[in-house]
Amino acid sequence: MTNSNTADLLLFTIVNSVNILTFFLFISRMKWPNLVHKLAIASVVMAVPTIVVAVHNAIAGREWLYWVMPFIFIAWAVFALIFDIIRRIEFRQPKNPKILVPFLLLYYIGLIGMGVLTWRIGFIFWIITVFTFTLQLGGTAYAFRHRKG
Repeated sequence: MTNSNTADLLLFTIVNSVNILTFFLFISRMKWPNLVHKLAIASVVMAVPTIVVAVHNAIAGREWLYWVMPFIFIAWAVFALIFDIIRRIEFRQPKNPKILVPFLLLYYIGLIGMGVLTWRIGFIFWIITVFTFTLQLGGTAYAFRHRKG
């Protein structure tokens, strides 16, 4: 990666891709259950380019938010890989707070933290991110209404 602008655009792409994937993941729990696992894997795979962003930003000496937030998201991806994909432990229904709480904290702190950084790229980037995050929340609400959250 040659400069911070490239890292920022990659971060923007990652955040919005994850928001859109998560929206479809929640919708698929009711509409297309056979896609849930594939969408979960796709979301976890987004950690790979996030590693590139985090390492670049750390090496470039950028402000801590630029590398800590991506690393928090990466920690979520490792957590999700272990509990959600490899071991397939059900922790949402019934709720298992020992797994669910760290899962949600890592996910939302990392993703929202990276989303906030899109404000620094430019207003239009932030507006797009707010839109896709709102879309994700709509999918979450839809799933909760159907008791599949």
